[in-house]
Amino acid sequence: MTTTDGSGDLQRGRTTPAARVYLDHAATTPPDPGVIEAMLPYLREQWHNPSSIYVEAQRTAQAIDEARATIARCVGADPDEIVFTSGGSESDSLALRGVLAASTRRGRHLVTTSVEHHAVLDTAEQLERDGVAELTIVDPGSDGRVDPAAVAAAVRDDTVLVSVMHANNEVGALNDIAEIARLVRARNPRTAVHTDAVQSAAHLGVHVDRLGVDLMTFTAHKLYGPRGAGALYVRAGTPLAGQILGGGQERRLRAGTENTPAIVGFAHAMALASDRREADLAHERALQARLVDELPRRVPMLALTGPRRLADRLPGNVSCAVAFVEGESILLALDLAGIAASSGSACTTGSVEPSHVLMGMGMPAELARGSLRFTLGRDNTDADVDRLLTVLPPIVERLRALSPVPTNDPPAEYRPWLDAETGRG
Repeated sequence: MTTTDGSGDLQRGRTTPAARVYLDHAATTPPDPGVIEAMLPYLREQWHNPSSIYVEAQRTAQAIDEARATIARCVGADPDEIVFTSGGSESDSLALRGVLAASTRRGRHLVTTSVEHHAVLDTAEQLERDGVAELTIVDPGSDGRVDPAAVAAAVRDDTVLVSVMHANNEVGALNDIAEIARLVRARNPRTAVHTDAVQSAAHLGVHVDRLGVDLMTFTAHKLYGPRGAGALYVRAGTPLAGQILGGGQERRLRAGTENTPAIVGFAHAMALASDRREADLAHERALQARLVDELPRRVPMLALTGPRRLADRLPGNVSCAVAFVEGESILLALDLAGIAASSGSACTTGSVEPSHVLMGMGMPAELARGSLRFTLGRDNTDADVDRLLTVLPPIVERLRALSPVPTNDPPAEYRPWLDAETGRG
């Protein structure tokens, strides 16, 4: 995706707008124009509180009901199983806190993984600190994927919830959630299974019965919808206690006046993603394959992170780590060159600590500090890929030249991670 700003080179005394390339769709996506159009009536005319009884308010309530039905249809759920929230982080928190609060008589054991989004990990760790939960954390393999058998082996008689993400937001690793759910239930039929499907909902589609989950998190702004709207799927009969109280909204599971424009936009974006899925998937896979193939050829001592087989990786995700250079320094240089990317999770941008995902995969901390993430979207082009492949190598070369550390031969602990073709300087 390219956009323009007022910066650029001076040519014949005039400033030429520079095209910017956006490669951070895992952080957020640009709202689709059709989504914005669908939202506008609920900002301009139908702005009424859907909990009121007069006719204007009831029209607004009907729009929410229709949006709920649309989203439920897209994920194979009943409308009553969709709880609207403010986004993925709130949905994750509600899943963990709500299940544990409703299950105290059965147990307080929670199983998750070391590579979850912080919305899950931080919530789980706080629950353990507060004495609400006892926590078991499962590590992934070196490709970021979680072994279903390892998750099931952590389940006990008092395990009330297992939470494993469908697609990792940093390295794109896809987990076999259906197999995890099957093995967990074989071990303990009373254990609920939650998956964070924030990243996968737009790209792969998420059908709750095929995944076999009891709870599922997804959000609008990762699939060309607005920020401020998310959802938690809650299978009928799953124990869940509301965590935001003060009103009867969302079947008393989430109080607060509904964000009608965002909810309507969410449903429109979800339906559009479903209609466009095959075309978007083919487009993003083609661009992704080019980067996965070319980056190690262009940048010496670059480690592709996550699964090498594209079928095991989220479409559009290309993550890597560059030896002997800080990822943040590369990102700043890319930004100056007109390319927007990230070093991993947008929620941890600015952190000086290496990625917890890469550390959980076993990568050396110093190499993990060179992490980059390029995530492609439906509007990116081959020209955008060409631009990155042209701009990135000289940036890395220039930054390495400033390093006081010899960069012509990597330490032994780096070598298993580096691409075979480019593992030497």
